[in-house]
Amino acid sequence: MTQKEIEAAGAGEDTAPAQAAPKAISPSKSGSRKPATIGSSIVIHGDVTGEEDLVVDGAIDGTVNFKDNNLVVSENGRVTANINARIIRVDGDVKGELYGSEQVVISPSGKVKGDIRAPRVVLEDGCTFKGSVDMETEKANVGERATTPRLRPATSRPVRPGRDVPETGSLRN
Repeated sequence: MTQKEIEAAGAGEDTAPAQAAPKAISPSKSGSRKPATIGSSIVIHGDVTGEEDLVVDGAIDGTVNFKDNNLVVSENGRVTANINARIIRVDGDVKGELYGSEQVVISPSGKVKGDIRAPRVVLEDGCTFKGSVDMETEKANVGERATTPRLRPATSRPVRPGRDVPETGSLRN
């Protein structure tokens, strides 16, 4: 997704191409401001945080935290970092864990090496992904732990009526 497509989506115009994922990038809570951009010649070593949407066309090595906003790694973008954002779209290369509070999308040109954790994950046809995906929400995990019954310790199987010895698990004819 290019910056023009993001701006068109943020402004509510119908000029965005049909190829763009629906609701992949929506206006942030801060209004219809243009997303910030890290240009193709910029390399950042360290932590990147902010309160607005971000398009990465350059390189980031560290951590990226935009938990209430959207992050797009463009086709030229290279990120070696753990990423935390509301919606994450990867069109370039990412090495690290991705945590999306709403959604993570990896486009056909996207390459991700790392774990993804989000309630909605989209791996578009043609993308490259190596890692694991966790789509459980934290609220479900807490409730699930409280109601999950404990398993009984392994014991010998009971003897069926009419048999003198317990079954061993082998097949009998």
